[in-house]
Amino acid sequence: MKFRNLLLGVAAGLSLAAVAGTTANAATYVQRSNAISRYSGLRVVNNSKVKFVKANPNYGWSKNPSGVDTIKSVSGTKWALKTKYLLPNTHMALGKSSRDLTNPQAAAFAGKYLFVLYAPHQFHGKGFVVRYNKSTLNNWSLSKVQGSLIKSTPGMKVGPMFNVGHGQSLAYNKKQHAIWMWRDRADMKPTTWSTIQRISMSSLKPNRAIKFHMSNGGANVPAGHDLTFDNSGHAYWWGISGGMVKLYKARLGAKSIHVTLAKQMLRHRTGTHEQSMGYNPHNGRLYLVSDDSIQTLPARKLNGRGSLRPSDIKYTKFRSHREFESMIFDGGHAFLLSNRNPELLRSTTAY
Repeated sequence: MKFRNLLLGVAAGLSLAAVAGTTANAATYVQRSNAISRYSGLRVVNNSKVKFVKANPNYGWSKNPSGVDTIKSVSGTKWALKTKYLLPNTHMALGKSSRDLTNPQAAAFAGKYLFVLYAPHQFHGKGFVVRYNKSTLNNWSLSKVQGSLIKSTPGMKVGPMFNVGHGQSLAYNKKQHAIWMWRDRADMKPTTWSTIQRISMSSLKPNRAIKFHMSNGGANVPAGHDLTFDNSGHAYWWGISGGMVKLYKARLGAKSIHVTLAKQMLRHRTGTHEQSMGYNPHNGRLYLVSDDSIQTLPARKLNGRGSLRPSDIKYTKFRSHREFESMIFDGGHAFLLSNRNPELLRSTTAY
């Protein structure tokens, strides 16, 4: 394995090196050059429609944990989301105490499958992926799905444990036909080096990783904690700096990454936590998700110097008191991952 990785590193060129991965069978490519384009003179968009929603330290539970629940907006653009899939909620999938299914952190659709990333609290940065066949979920009753995976279940596969960090960034890159996620810290503290890893859709473990650093004028630029891709393969994530929202766009290669920071920042953030980012290919919009709070904007207006205006930004507020873990899209419909109990809710309207 070491000799194979050395050959890969030489082939990658002087600016890249391959080293043995921290997870078995995953080659890690180290990008020595600065991964982010230099930036200055950022402009601020006053997204005044957006309201900050403080997360409740004691998140609420589903009102109908064994059936259909509904989450409706209370202000802004009207939304309603109804339970589509109740997910298994066992603390011991396949009889293993390490496979606790009660804390889903991210989800991704890829072909006929739904992939869900779980990060059990007791393992502090380690987790696993479960692959669900959507036809199985569609044909089974809600109660049957929720009570499954106590033992091996057809149409569902439980993957091995690996380093997932905080675990909220699982995303499908349609251009590459691949799933990626950050390998950040469980506590989300910034690091000098960033690692993004590709997850095999068959083995459900990392099979490639890119380690890189970002700096601007000598200042460290931390990695993201959420992630999404557009249909062209561009990666996006968002973060907070000085109370304002920064938006990042990147292109992932086989062994390297190139990142740009949008030249416009958003004055108002949605809430306490940057829970998720989603991309809807039907309308070309990015969705920035916090608990009970979502703002959305057109991705194309981040290009170049940026052409976002306050009128481009839409906002929706909810009052469910539940944790909004992840948002993904299929057929123009939004799918919201929440827990307590774990479920995927589908928007009643396509956007």
